[in-house]
Amino acid sequence: MNTDPRPAPERTWFVPSLLLLAAAAVLGAYLYPGMPDPVPVHWDGAGIPDRFAGKSVLAVFSPLLIGTGVVAFLWLLYRFLPAMAAKGAQDAARAALEARAGKDVLAKLAPALAVLFCWLCTTGWLGLASPWTIWPPVLLLMGFTLWLVVRATRAVSVPPAPPR
Repeated sequence: MNTDPRPAPERTWFVPSLLLLAAAAVLGAYLYPGMPDPVPVHWDGAGIPDRFAGKSVLAVFSPLLIGTGVVAFLWLLYRFLPAMAAKGAQDAARAALEARAGKDVLAKLAPALAVLFCWLCTTGWLGLASPWTIWPPVLLLMGFTLWLVVRATRAVSVPPAPPR
């Protein structure tokens, strides 16, 4: 019996993440004819492209494919985390609490990563190259991830309330 009064994390975060990546792909298809040849495929720490590839569908859309793979991998972890946590656990309640905290991190990290992939693709497609196009979203993602991890750690460090 689950005695934790908090609601379970929403797995629906994964669907908007994939929809956002699909919307970015539609934008990329719209912008594709006007993109330069070669297209930038890697940026240095200052946000300036330092590697280029010939304009092709794979070169332009591979970051979105990678982003889709990352979201799918996070969903797989989300889906199978309870089974992995319960497999070696001696305390079922503790394992359930840890699995819920882990699932919460994964569910909320997926859209943040999708936004980052879409942002980086869009700024690359539009030719916006500066530190201001690269570092703010990366730093925001790092801060958000740290906040999620600290929140999850606090959630599992507090003992669950005794059943009434």
